[in-house]
Amino acid sequence: MKLCKQRQRKNSVLILTSLAVLASPLVLPLPQAFAQTLTTVVNFNGTNGANPKAGVLPGKDGNLYGTTSAGGSQDKGTAFKLTGSNFSTVTTLVNFTGTNGTNPIARLFQANDDNLYGATFTGGTNNLGTLFQLQKTTFTNLTTLLNFNGTNGANPAGRLISDSDGKFLWGITSAGGVNKKGTVFKIPLTGGVPTVVVNFNDTNGATPLARLQLASDKNYYGTASAGGATNKGVVFKLTPTGVITSYSFSGANGQSPQSGLIESDKFIYGTTSLGGANNKGAIFKVPLGGGTPVLVASFNGTNGANPTAALTKGKDGNFYGTTSTGGANNKGAIYRLTGGTITLLFSFNGKNGATPESTLIQLANGAFYGTASTGGTSEKGTVFKFTP
Repeated sequence: MKLCKQRQRKNSVLILTSLAVLASPLVLPLPQAFAQTLTTVVNFNGTNGANPKAGVLPGKDGNLYGTTSAGGSQDKGTAFKLTGSNFSTVTTLVNFTGTNGTNPIARLFQANDDNLYGATFTGGTNNLGTLFQLQKTTFTNLTTLLNFNGTNGANPAGRLISDSDGKFLWGITSAGGVNKKGTVFKIPLTGGVPTVVVNFNDTNGATPLARLQLASDKNYYGTASAGGATNKGVVFKLTPTGVITSYSFSGANGQSPQSGLIESDKFIYGTTSLGGANNKGAIFKVPLGGGTPVLVASFNGTNGANPTAALTKGKDGNFYGTTSTGGANNKGAIYRLTGGTITLLFSFNGKNGATPESTLIQLANGAFYGTASTGGTSEKGTVFKFTP
């Protein structure tokens, strides 16, 4: 009998304790916060290159490839390869000499023949820039495909792309042509005489600095940093037959676009280095098929300023990019665009790089890779890995 009463008391205590727990606020462990990290993969020191303006390219062999605008044995720029599990081993593939080109500022492009193609801003026979091929397998043999002469364009700044058939390379020059305002050209993949598709004339734009984007509607889209109705730059649509339609920036919706474009959900997105609500740059979109640029978001300095790089769509559906200035130290930033909101993710401080001008790439591991044109241990730029 006594034992039964003891058991009843214990059961009563257990019931009351359980009720008290249920009545109290539920406390669960907080989710772990994962820090965003930036790792310097390569510090350029002059010998292995200096001042990379363009981003890196993931090659079909799993390595990363890129160019520096200066440095190397002649201080006229290099083409390089990054290998290893962390891509921290840099190998110089080509030292530019002036004769074979100088000052490559455009990203490399790997065509369907597996060769790498690129452009130099100056150098070559006329010191107006070149197109070159790095032959597959070793990528150490450089063939000059074209020396620009002014008439067919001058000073190419944006990377090459291929047409839908893969038989021609399409590109832009920032100067030259009939009006000396820049051109759109195409050239057979095997080299030869280029065809000038468009001569910019101020009204349809001037000084294009970025690559073309071949969209799903089979038209090419691009930007010119100047010209148009207000001389604040244009975004244009170009048909394969050479019919160009340009849409002018007003300043409020952006000004001086210097980046490539990206297609997403029936729109074409891009950045401008100036303009927007604070005149520190903007993100814009135009509908597929063309139209007046619509402001998506404005940079304010704190979240970055003066972007010269294209947007990259991440695996999470958001856009990511870099700005050449702004951020906490005014040395450039990495940001995320969600809807119409720009979120600062990382501020460069000089030691880990500064002045990022290149478009990010995202690899299968989720990390983004890019270049900073200055900063690092030798103040000559870096390649970095950013894990959001």
